[in-house]
Amino acid sequence: MKIFHLMSGAPYGGVEQQAERLTAVLQQNGDEQRVMLADNPARAERFAASGAITIEMQFPSRFAFLDRRRINGVIKRFEPDIVISWTPDVAPLVEKGGFVHMGRIGSSYDGGAIAKCDHLLASTQARADIAVNAGWPATRVHVLPHLPFARAGKPAVPPMSRKKLYTPPTARLVVTALRLVRNNGLETLLDAIARLSGYYLWIAGDGPDRAYLEAQAHEKGVKPRVRFLGWQDDLAPYVAASEAFVYPARQDDGTDAIVEAWGAGATVISADSLGPGLLVKNGENGVLVPVDDAVSMAEAIKRLCQDRDQAKKLSDAGRAVFSESYTEDKIAQRYLDLFKTLATPAAPMTVT
Repeated sequence: MKIFHLMSGAPYGGVEQQAERLTAVLQQNGDEQRVMLADNPARAERFAASGAITIEMQFPSRFAFLDRRRINGVIKRFEPDIVISWTPDVAPLVEKGGFVHMGRIGSSYDGGAIAKCDHLLASTQARADIAVNAGWPATRVHVLPHLPFARAGKPAVPPMSRKKLYTPPTARLVVTALRLVRNNGLETLLDAIARLSGYYLWIAGDGPDRAYLEAQAHEKGVKPRVRFLGWQDDLAPYVAASEAFVYPARQDDGTDAIVEAWGAGATVISADSLGPGLLVKNGENGVLVPVDDAVSMAEAIKRLCQDRDQAKKLSDAGRAVFSESYTEDKIAQRYLDLFKTLATPAAPMTVT
């Protein structure tokens, strides 16, 4: 197959990371690929390392018609079977051709941006349902989980140094990973840590409201016990150093962070929001607490940090879920099967 990837992209983020992982998988499968992306030398280097040919562009340029002309010129010369628009801002620039154009449904639905796409990718059923309710045929909306960074059977990684992050070796330590924006639930987790004397928190992630959330940690009196780590591709070293992974998001239909944490061997505590609430079985493979309930969250953290046998039971069960349904090879095969079907017009469509 010949696959063309198109994206603008932020300096960091799950969408960009997912594109990199999928490109690497497809390259290993022997597919021919081109990746056209907004100017980002570090990301272009990672794409190129997988074997894909990369084309950087200044996007958006001063004139939209120039973007459209350049993008479609590259597509016509490459003659792909499938074009994937990873970000909504580039999807409207792709002109119809002898290929299947796939858009992607992000955390917010932009029906206008993806209107000219032939098929859509959704990482959760909830996102797919929004598109179907907006009029998209269910046979053209495909639910495929994100490829994980964690790998089943991967040798255990050494824990991140607590000394390096100014965390006492005897302190109770929990870790979280989420986008740093207001009202995403991190304030609740900070309140929970404030109730737990001697507990430390490492926060993997970045976002536009990092400064605000750091100020919140200061106001709540926990800043000396909180470490803002910035964006991290691999959670495993941080999970290995901690005693629990806590996911406080109050409105989230995704489960990527929890799946990654399970794959890294974490004991998971999560707010009972949409995605985590459907994935985590309370008391079986993790613990669910009510959304925005700092007291319950603090109690769950304290209980599992003290009861290591129960914590191990939950983490083992979570790792089993990961191994059964979310390993790279299993999810990658689903992508490969879908793309092969779409790139073969004579074959019957498979509903996913």
